[in-house]
Amino acid sequence: MVIVTDYEANSYRIANTLTYLKDITPNQSLNVMIGQEVTSAKAKTIQNEVRYFPMGTTIDNAFAMMSQGTAQPLYTYEAPDNNMVSFFGRINYSLMDRYLLTGTFRSDGSSKFAKGNQWGYFPSIAGAWRVSEEAFMEPVEWISNLKARLSFGMAGNNRIADNLWKMTYQSDADGKNYTYNNVIQNQLRPGGTLSNPDLKWETTVTRNFGLDMGFLNNRLNAVVDLYWNTTKDLLIQAAIPASTGYTAQIQNIGQTSNKGLEISLDALLVNKKDFSLSASFNIAFNKNKIEKLGADKTLLYESGWYGTQGPTGEYLIQEGKSTGLMYGYVTDGMYSFDDFNYDYSTGAYTIKEKVASNSAQIGGGRYFGPGALKFKDLDGDGYIDSENDRTVIGNANPKHTGGFTLNATYKNFDLTAQFNWSYGNDVYNANKLNFTSYPGTRTFQNIYSIMSSDKRFITFDKTGEYTGVAGSFVSDPDILAKMNENATIWSPMMSSLVMHSWAVEDGSFLRLNNLTIGYTLPKSVMNKLRINNIRVYASGYNLWTWTKYTGYDPEVDVFSSNPLTPNVDYSAYPRSRTFVGGININF
Repeated sequence: MVIVTDYEANSYRIANTLTYLKDITPNQSLNVMIGQEVTSAKAKTIQNEVRYFPMGTTIDNAFAMMSQGTAQPLYTYEAPDNNMVSFFGRINYSLMDRYLLTGTFRSDGSSKFAKGNQWGYFPSIAGAWRVSEEAFMEPVEWISNLKARLSFGMAGNNRIADNLWKMTYQSDADGKNYTYNNVIQNQLRPGGTLSNPDLKWETTVTRNFGLDMGFLNNRLNAVVDLYWNTTKDLLIQAAIPASTGYTAQIQNIGQTSNKGLEISLDALLVNKKDFSLSASFNIAFNKNKIEKLGADKTLLYESGWYGTQGPTGEYLIQEGKSTGLMYGYVTDGMYSFDDFNYDYSTGAYTIKEKVASNSAQIGGGRYFGPGALKFKDLDGDGYIDSENDRTVIGNANPKHTGGFTLNATYKNFDLTAQFNWSYGNDVYNANKLNFTSYPGTRTFQNIYSIMSSDKRFITFDKTGEYTGVAGSFVSDPDILAKMNENATIWSPMMSSLVMHSWAVEDGSFLRLNNLTIGYTLPKSVMNKLRINNIRVYASGYNLWTWTKYTGYDPEVDVFSSNPLTPNVDYSAYPRSRTFVGGININF
């Protein structure tokens, strides 16, 4: 088979700005800027595929004489143009360099929306007051800087695929073509997402109040920001009735908000001739909320880490709650022998009447008996069902995040240590589900050490100690009980992967991101070498992480492009630990 692909892409950007500066009076200044920008991108793909060459045809001959094979329908795809036109302007006004005012305005037109909805208009305004410059602050000598800030603004988002506003067609993915007039024709069908001509710009409204403070001749500085951001007309994928012939449609749905507090501190703690020590610290608190969610007040979203065979609806999106809520069953260990009746004549287990069965969830077709994974019956009705026995089992949102840095010098030595942390957030460890289960569609998946045959519940006699035949299947409860008296985890034999609380872990961590140690040669040595400065240093990155998370890295999000399913860990490549050494020479 030979495939020849011709791909052509073109893009351009044109931007122009004009700035006007004016000192209105000795104490007043004005800065005006206006601008315009045009961006455009387009691409085209032509693919020619030829199959069924004569036996023995080499690769070079196949490319040289493609007529020897059988040509397949020519594949041509021309991506829709992605065009945007923007006009923008900004005005800065300053009075005595003490009262500051800034106003901006953007007008953006995008080809991603239908006519009538293409343009979005986004103004903003910000003001600042240098309080420390006022006369009444002169007696307060310990305050060296005090500035108050207040701002309000709007910003737009059009980051969606092209042409979602109109009906599109695509070649049949299954290759179901047809012949007309002895010529093979491509069979076209509507695109996978239902078009929506009412799509419009997503808009985020930001509000901020801040204080910049300096104390003791700026040896201690602090920045405090309070913010409240609201995003409305969110561009997200919504489930639609199957009767439409589609499964999803991009819509402007609902409204979210983020409220928070950010604090930054930096201080010069020690400043001696041979020794200095400074530190910086920041911490952030954020609370998000789904303010509105359209007609459906509750939606379930899938992360999609294992396609259509993976867990369904692992994230709860509900009006009045925060995003990032992990949703599933509550793990209740494994079923015991007391949960079943055993028929010695047939070798079959039957769950007792008052014990809730989750056979339908994990797939009882493979194995369902003592040692099978068990979920809690939350509503106490004696049944495990997806509507009443699933609940919020994790929250991807941290209580707070932050970091701190230490800088020290002693004579010619210097040291820098940088840390960051996250506290109170959960991680969805999909690896635990994938690598501790053994659905019938896959093999060799129970590869986590926690699922070794020495730890898990087993239904086969490994050595033949109990049955006389190594590897033989065991159903007798008396023998099974002896074989598994030390088992600490359930059997991996199940037909379905199901989201349950065992896969949700505390993702809190403290990480030493960087440690650098340097030494600068004495001036006497450098003068002899006629060099201004020589510094030798060694740095280490990602040196240590303190965490209870059992995966490779608690700071993980393999589906970062989807804000509705955050903190999923599925086969993420471990963060590397790096060491760097070098010499800085200044002539």
